[in-house]
Amino acid sequence: MNARAPLRIIGLENCWEHVHPDVIHLPEGFAGYPYWIVFTPYPLMNDRLENPTIRASHDGMNWQRVAGIPDPLVPPPDSSEIHHADPELIYNSGYLHVVYGTIHRYTEEVTFNSMNCKSDLHWSKPVVIHRDVGAVSPTFQIDGDVFHEWFIRMNKIEPSDSELLRRDGSDLTSLGHERKCHVDIPGYVAWHIDVLKVEDAYEALIAAFPRGTDNSRTRLFHLFSQDGLRFELKSLNPLIEPSSRGWDNRMIYRSTFLKAKDGTYRIWYSAGSWGCHFGIGLLQGSLDSLREPTTSFAPVPSYIRRLPGECRAKLRYYLQSRERPMICSGS
Repeated sequence: MNARAPLRIIGLENCWEHVHPDVIHLPEGFAGYPYWIVFTPYPLMNDRLENPTIRASHDGMNWQRVAGIPDPLVPPPDSSEIHHADPELIYNSGYLHVVYGTIHRYTEEVTFNSMNCKSDLHWSKPVVIHRDVGAVSPTFQIDGDVFHEWFIRMNKIEPSDSELLRRDGSDLTSLGHERKCHVDIPGYVAWHIDVLKVEDAYEALIAAFPRGTDNSRTRLFHLFSQDGLRFELKSLNPLIEPSSRGWDNRMIYRSTFLKAKDGTYRIWYSAGSWGCHFGIGLLQGSLDSLREPTTSFAPVPSYIRRLPGECRAKLRYYLQSRERPMICSGS
């Protein structure tokens, strides 16, 4: 089951079209809130607006702006050839960290940047922690006093290929050499990932697209790893795939999740439609019976009203894909 509508997470100019969420839950609270989310606004695929933005919540469903935090947290770059993307939240030793990518549109050069704050919400200046080419979707977990970073590097020469890599270190600024991880999703190319440490193992959500298509056709897969290096599918079937007529009928994009002690999950997933509208949906329950909660949803236009634009976009996609790969501009 897919969410019938995205959550009503209000961002810039009353907009709810966001992607690439990352959620953390701090039971003791941080600055008065137990749930924190970072995302990037992405209305009509405008990557100039894809700047890390933070909201907080008491229940993980109803999100609000927090006084004292810049909105967005990170302003857009000066150059139109550069944009931000792929934010991640980390909490450690009283500090809330945000890691995000800054990407050159044409060269695909990327820096992963880190900034942090204490509960007074006074943010540090960004520090570069990683430089790369083609790297996307950094995700982190902390095991004792060791930081683990995973990210996916896309093959610039062969778009139907990618690799999952991991780096470890005592803090974000001293991550060591990369190690290649094993991940095999038959017939698909991994693109975005979120990793969660569960007891003595790891679980991951990977957004992957079918080989022969492009990264605007992603589905979401659930994987398991005992050591954080070899990730195995829990099922060959996608955990969440595009709906037939909903707001998420084109792609299921980067997603984030939490797992409760009773084994149930909460999954915040970003997705997009053929008409190039995006949002963040919420599903919860066991993996074989995910359901959406009762909460406040964004006012998505009816399918009848959306139909002309959806059909035109879908037709344009298939016509253009015969000539050249259509790669979603967001990262």
